[in-house]
Amino acid sequence: MFISFIRKTTVAKALTAVILFIVVFGFDASSVFAATVTGMSDVMSRVQTSATSVTHSVSMTVPSGTYSGTVILTYTNFSGFAGTPTGTCVGGTVGSGTVGSNTATVTLTSCTAGTLTITSFTGTNPAGAGSNLVTVTGAAGLTGSFAVTTVTSDQVSITASIDPSITFNVGSQASATACDGTFSGNGGTVGLGTLTTGAVASSDASSVPHICSRITTNAGSGAAVSVKSLNAALQSVAVSGDKINSATATLAAGTSGYGLCAGSAGGDSGKDVTTPVGASPAAVSPFNSACTSAVHNVGALTTSAQNVWNTTGAVANGFFRLYVKAAISGTVPAHTDYADTLTFIATGTF
Repeated sequence: MFISFIRKTTVAKALTAVILFIVVFGFDASSVFAATVTGMSDVMSRVQTSATSVTHSVSMTVPSGTYSGTVILTYTNFSGFAGTPTGTCVGGTVGSGTVGSNTATVTLTSCTAGTLTITSFTGTNPAGAGSNLVTVTGAAGLTGSFAVTTVTSDQVSITASIDPSITFNVGSQASATACDGTFSGNGGTVGLGTLTTGAVASSDASSVPHICSRITTNAGSGAAVSVKSLNAALQSVAVSGDKINSATATLAAGTSGYGLCAGSAGGDSGKDVTTPVGASPAAVSPFNSACTSAVHNVGALTTSAQNVWNTTGAVANGFFRLYVKAAISGTVPAHTDYADTLTFIATGTF
C-alpha cells in the first residue's frame, strides 16, 4: 500500500509540472499540432504541358491561430522553379523565400486566420496532361493539398477576315452648304451663270454650287479621288472651236481661264472622328493651291484622269469641297451653251 501511494504522488507531481510549464511559457498549440488550410487554389498563367516560365499565384485560407515558420509548396511532376516567392497574410508578414526544382518556400511571421497568398515564382509544367498534386507542409504547422491541371493545349486560335470596302459620293451641292462626311448626293450640275469680264465666276459665290466629294474605305494604303474633263475647257456645244481653255493659273477678271481647285478654307476638308481616326485627306497638285470662293488659284483640267485629293490610309467619311471657277476676256465669242463634263473616280489601294 505504501509503494502504491508513492507512485501516485510522483505522477501527480509530474502532471502538475507540465501544467505549470504550459501556463508559464504560453504554449501555442498551432506551433506543435498541424492545422489544415482550406480554400486552396493556384491561378497559373498557362496550363499547357511543358509550358515554361509559368507564373503561379497561390491562395489558401488559414484557420484560427497564430503561425510562424516555413510554408512549403511541393508540386508533383513540375520542374524548373525560379523566382523569389513572397506573399501576404492576415496580421503578420510573409518573408521572401526560396525555390527548389519543384518547391516554393516562404516564411510566415505571426500570421493569423484568413487568406494567405504565395506568389512571385515560376516553373515548367509537366510533360504529361492530367491532375497534379500540390502539398502544403512546413514548420509553421500548416498542412493541406490540392490539385492543378495540365492539358496538351490551352489555347484556341481565333481567325476572321474583312472584305475590302470602298464607298464614294460626288456631286453638286448648294452654295454655303457644309460639305462634310454626311454628304450623300451624286451627280448634278454646277451652273456658273452668265460670265462677264468684270468678275471671276466661282463656286460658293453668287449662289453658284460647289462639288462635294466623300469617300470611306478600309484600304490600307489609302484612296485617291481623280477627275477627267471631257473637253479640257468650257466649250460651246454648237461651235466646238469656241472655248475657254483650262490652265493652271490664278484667275483674274478680264482674262480667260477655267479650272478646278480643292478648298483650302477651314471646314473644306476633313474626316469623321473614328477610332482609329484614319488618314486625313490631302489635296494634290495642281489643285492644292489656296482656294476659296474669293481666292482663285485653279489647276488645269485635262482629258486624262488626274488626282485631286487622296489619303495615305483607311479613312471613314473623308471629304473635300471642290470649287469650279471661270473667267473671260472681252473677245470670247458669245454663246449660251458653254459646257464641260467632269468625271470623278475613286480608287482604293488595298
